[in-house]
Amino acid sequence: MPPLQNRKHFVLASNDIIITLPTVTSADNGLVITVKNNGVHTDMVTVKGNGSATLDGQDSTNLTKNVGQNFWLPVVTGYEGYSMINEHLLDVNPNSSWTTIQEVVDFLGAHMTAPTVVRLSDETYEISATINIDLPYDLTFQGVSYGVATIAAATGLAGTPMFRCLSACYFKMLNFDATTLASYGTAPGEDAIRFLGSATYNEVKDCSFDSFYNTILDSTDAELWVFETDISNSQGSGILIDGDQDSVIVKVAETDFIGCNYGINFLKGSKATIQLASGGYYNGASGDTAIFYQSSTFTTFISISITGNTWNNTGKYIEGFDFARTDGRDANAIVESNAGMGDKKPICYLNLLNSATTTTLTNANSWYKSSWDYTKVTSSTVKWTITNASGGVSNVNRITFQPTNQRDGIIVITGNLSVNNSSRTISLGLVKNGSSATRYGETTLRTSTSGTASQFSTVIYLSNISANDYFEIFCSSTNSGDIITMLDLNWQVITQ
Repeated sequence: MPPLQNRKHFVLASNDIIITLPTVTSADNGLVITVKNNGVHTDMVTVKGNGSATLDGQDSTNLTKNVGQNFWLPVVTGYEGYSMINEHLLDVNPNSSWTTIQEVVDFLGAHMTAPTVVRLSDETYEISATINIDLPYDLTFQGVSYGVATIAAATGLAGTPMFRCLSACYFKMLNFDATTLASYGTAPGEDAIRFLGSATYNEVKDCSFDSFYNTILDSTDAELWVFETDISNSQGSGILIDGDQDSVIVKVAETDFIGCNYGINFLKGSKATIQLASGGYYNGASGDTAIFYQSSTFTTFISISITGNTWNNTGKYIEGFDFARTDGRDANAIVESNAGMGDKKPICYLNLLNSATTTTLTNANSWYKSSWDYTKVTSSTVKWTITNASGGVSNVNRITFQPTNQRDGIIVITGNLSVNNSSRTISLGLVKNGSSATRYGETTLRTSTSGTASQFSTVIYLSNISANDYFEIFCSSTNSGDIITMLDLNWQVITQ
């Protein structure tokens, strides 16, 4: 549209339009023109200077619903003025351009030009229909302070979530309340926030949630960070990871889950990165589970770290991992320093009792792997493979380290053996990866009467034990042809 005429001192504008201020002469020096956006919540009125004239150094300024602006036009320095709003900080309250969350989202859908903060005042904002966020830039919803702005379920929302976020969203200092709508949060779909955008980054911080079905749902490869938040009374899951795409990232810290059926439920995903730290899990019933890793559908992960969490000893704590598996499926999951359960560091224990299997030491001073009867073995393991436990005969007497991260280890080996000849000198040592040239914890015992049990023990410290390193017990004699029997054995490994 053409520039304003200098005789127009007050302008009411609507729709998405551009208004250009008039050219003035010295006779108009000091002229003031008022422009007000008199449209609806989606309208944007842009005011520009004439020619090269600027508005407080800016080419233009934007006016949203109900916002008016006075423009003073001195001749010498060009048009001067000031904007009454920060275009990237939008307030939603009864006295602003937008009174509801849906209104400000509609406005941004038409006019968003940069990442924007939507600030909610100390009001209750009712949600009667799902808010869909699909914008070109990141959007933050935040309260003016912690705990003063509430987002509440209202009539019309039944069966649907409050927010569906296809673009990056951050929620900060907000209360989400499902109890304001009768029975809302009791049926699947009645969730607080669903993150559905591929490869987006999202945050939830300093928020509280009460009585949603699934409080937070991440169903793609969206990256989700949850900090210093309280999630209460979820009949489904406090956080549900149900990803149809690879490489979801979920990091949760300083967050409490109170009375949830599942605190965090890893239902579906692959190539995931998970970090859960310093959370509180306060189950409300015996059937509740704090953290549930569903390995049959949550198939692979790049890393999982669950550390420093607490639990109220009600229901179940951290479920679904199997650290005794010989295939090492869960070996790289770090589950340590969680109050209420023991650390899942790589450890193993092997006990042999009353074995009669013999080992022939054919050549003097040569080293031979000791044999024993695997049916006489009892064992337990975390992130080690104990070959005996699988029943394989060819590789009895072998333990194999599973994790990719290196660890240092302390190994204690004690037992009894006998020799078929009297007065023999027998040495034992731990061999790494089949190379008997280097032995760890080598110890020597001198037997007396043939066939009599002789005790031995050794303590070994090993550094930098790596994935697939394996260890076996070897023996040698200073005489050729001796036959030894490993009668009893206790073999313990603790890593740190």
